[in-house]
Amino acid sequence: MTLQIESAGEALTATKMKRVLSISDGVFEEAADYGCTKKFIKWNTHNRYSLLKPFVVPEEAYYSLILESVDALWVEEGYDKSQFYIENTSRRDSKIEGPWTRPDLTLVSHKKFPWTIGTEFDVVTFEIKRPDSANVLAVFEALSHVSAATRGYVVFPLDADTWRSLNPAQERRVRDECIRHGVGLILVQTGGVTPAAQHVLKATRREIDHEKCSDFLDAVLTDGGKRRISQWKS
Repeated sequence: MTLQIESAGEALTATKMKRVLSISDGVFEEAADYGCTKKFIKWNTHNRYSLLKPFVVPEEAYYSLILESVDALWVEEGYDKSQFYIENTSRRDSKIEGPWTRPDLTLVSHKKFPWTIGTEFDVVTFEIKRPDSANVLAVFEALSHVSAATRGYVVFPLDADTWRSLNPAQERRVRDECIRHGVGLILVQTGGVTPAAQHVLKATRREIDHEKCSDFLDAVLTDGGKRRISQWKS
């Protein structure tokens, strides 16, 4: 809504914005009430809305959507829901004990195969950035988590064509650094009714350091997450 008004350079009617955005009256009214309350937009006569200040979607607003998208992606790639657990581990307001920074999401999986002994145990971390922060710094943040995990990813909530058109230099550099360091890349297209995750680059799997990884999971996971993992040990 704020982007529409900003692009137009003038106040817009509710009717026009609902038509362009293809949203219902209820959704529009909820968004408009929020924008007016937070003083991003102003309601004027003739049901027109003007811009007071731009609205920037916070990074945290993408977490739930991306968690659901990654969950669906892992199922699509052959994991049963009973074989993995994913959790929002950002919790910016809480301190972490140990030498790590918190990844935004952490996924833990275990998988058995018919004719081999033992299990494949993975700890996968995800560093999420807003579309305007889809740059190479995210790769190095993701890399910092891999010291205690088996794979690390950067995730950007935009599609490949949009990213390439917005910042082609960063798009190339992110891909180059991901390949160089074995960091994975996932793009999540958020524009449709159902967000779609694209596995652009798969992360290189590192050998697990059980002691370091165990300490890491103890530090970042909730008690519910730890209980879920403990069920796999039985």
